[in-house]
Amino acid sequence: MVMWNILKPRKHLFCMTNMSCTRHEGTDVFLPHSHIISEWISRRLSLLDEGIYTCYVGTAIQAITNKVVLKVGVFLTPMMKYEKRNTNSFLICSVLSVYPRPIITWKMDNTLISENNMEETGSLGPFSINSTLNITGSNSSYECTIENSLLKQTWTGRWTMKDGLHKMQTEHVSLSCELVNDYFSPNQDFKVTWSRMESGISSILAYYLSSSQNTTFYESRFSWNKELKNQSDFSMNLMDLRLSDSGEYLCNISSDEYTLLTIHTVHIEPSQETASDNKGLWILVASLILVAGLILVLCLILLIRKVKSSTERHRVPTESTHDDNASDNAEENMNCDKVERMASVLEALRPPAAECNCSTWEAPP
Repeated sequence: MVMWNILKPRKHLFCMTNMSCTRHEGTDVFLPHSHIISEWISRRLSLLDEGIYTCYVGTAIQAITNKVVLKVGVFLTPMMKYEKRNTNSFLICSVLSVYPRPIITWKMDNTLISENNMEETGSLGPFSINSTLNITGSNSSYECTIENSLLKQTWTGRWTMKDGLHKMQTEHVSLSCELVNDYFSPNQDFKVTWSRMESGISSILAYYLSSSQNTTFYESRFSWNKELKNQSDFSMNLMDLRLSDSGEYLCNISSDEYTLLTIHTVHIEPSQETASDNKGLWILVASLILVAGLILVLCLILLIRKVKSSTERHRVPTESTHDDNASDNAEENMNCDKVERMASVLEALRPPAAECNCSTWEAPP
């Protein structure tokens, strides 16, 4: 006889042996069996399934009792993200579901450093954790490690920035991205994603799945070298560069155990022909602006003169009437003066009256 004694109630119990298995509920499970040892397993485990389980095997000859301690761990594949917020750059190592609490370590150039921020949700577990680090040295490499000590599983994310590239318009650029054998085993499935970072938004250019050997392109000017790809070299070529192609390009190689991020910064400068055309265009634009400015000045001058002339026309009648009245008054005064002077002269020239003793003479009848 084989007996499993479960110290606390459990559901969904199954036996995994050559005997006929039965689903049971409760604390005591008795399974008739002719073998010496029987195995039991609980499927769809949850954190509540943790506990101590006792197995009793009894025969006509002897009896054996064993205790089994069941611990449940959770470890979904973590990921590393690169984000740019305004002028600051950040790395985020996150795991959506993990139990127990993992051990998270950060390194810069193989030197241990402290994270800037930790966010955790799930008070009893499983936990969701985001660990954020501010990138202070663009020429340095950063590494994040998340370890589940119970399941003895470790995940590593690594970030590296390459030297900036300067290219002319209409040229092509090659951006390197290689699989590191120290991180990936030959038979391990992985995914490669090339994307462009712009204003905090990532747009995918192409990706490759090792399990299916499928490659998908979202940019017609983007290409991979097939021979290099077969050698685990996923460097990309971007043809016929445009001024709008300036920015950051991210290569992401990810598996269940590792994530490798490689950043390239590309600066596209105008070609000589374009620069010459732009120079001529700027000269033309400047000339048009100058002519427009001169025309505006002339219009303002003419407008000012027109306003001034209109104002003077309104003032002329009043001033003219006043002047005419003054002239008439002056002329009248002048005539009066002349009359008075002539009267004075005449008065002075008149002789004095003579005295005579004349008798009155009467005409004869």
